Amino acid sequence: MNDAILAEQLRKTGNLMDLLNDETWVREADADHANEEGMVESGLGLQPYVDLLKNASPEALQRQRWYVRVLSILLPELKGWLESWQLGRSLEAVYMEAQKCLYDHLRHLTSEQTAWVEALLAEGEQALPNEQKVIRAEAIAMLAQMFTTEDWQAIANVASQTMAKDILQMGPKAAVPTLTT
Repeated sequence: MNDAILAEQLRKTGNLMDLLNDETWVREADADHANEEGMVESGLGLQPYVDLLKNASPEALQRQRWYVRVLSILLPELKGWLESWQLGRSLEAVYMEAQKCLYDHLRHLTSEQTAWVEALLAEGEQALPNEQKVIRAEAIAMLAQMFTTEDWQAIANVASQTMAKDILQMGPKAAVPTLTT
């Protein structure tokens, strides 16, 4: 970035973020970055992630994109389904457990499930409203089929443990009526 422009902006308004409202500056900054080579990152915490990406094979990156595409469709369906169970405060914990089960199953799909997921992705690329997506409408049935008895047990355990913890935390907080004389 041009230090002179930054210094001038700081002198004028006292806020460097105001430059983001200057369309000319944004275009020039974007053009400057387009000409630079190397990785762009934000914060030191991203370095391991950047190193992972640098060392990943094209196949691994393609597989990761596949997972992201599948999960972008299935996770909202999964959450909507779980919300319909009216789990209350246990919903988030149950959703997290169900996500883990789903992640495990996506790594080991049967040939039938793989074909369904590929059809789901192909349908997702069509510019149709969700209500008209026939394959996506089967998502809950497919998830129910994917999950094993062990998955359902793990989900039920999380629900009951979360509910018990919440009740035990709320019980002592309940107002105890006091007698006034």
